[in-house]
Amino acid sequence: MTFGACNVRTLLDREENACPERKTAIVARELSSYNIDEAALSETHLPDEGELVEYGGGYTFFWKGLASSEPRRSGVGFAVKNYLAAQLQEYPIHISDRITILHLYMGRENYLNVISGYAPTLDKSDEVKDKFYEELTRCIDRIHSREQISWATLMPE
Repeated sequence: MTFGACNVRTLLDREENACPERKTAIVARELSSYNIDEAALSETHLPDEGELVEYGGGYTFFWKGLASSEPRRSGVGFAVKNYLAAQLQEYPIHISDRITILHLYMGRENYLNVISGYAPTLDKSDEVKDKFYEELTRCIDRIHSREQISWATLMPE
């Protein structure tokens, strides 16, 4: 299985964008060109949380962002090849707009926990940074000791 991590800068489609394609279609094509099975995404800028299937691109996108009433400055998620997304035993666990976890069954009671994290940069307040690292610590502490952990923490913002 091939993993990747991408700061996509935005998956948000707007009328004023000059690009005629959906951003998810562009990202799916790029991931496919590198034969990435699953990618941790940061800076999605999408509101709330959701799922979108790019049938032509071959990927399912899962994301968590701030509420639609909030400014869209962050957001994390995953892009998973459609055939693998269909085999998921559970959807990603969205902790916040900066942390989400994909719990993958690897066979024979083995699991891999992939954490997509979007760390705040140094210019953010101590409160924002402390909250991120507290959430990340809680996520890691919740994972069973015999399970594997992989993470992609991306910067800058």
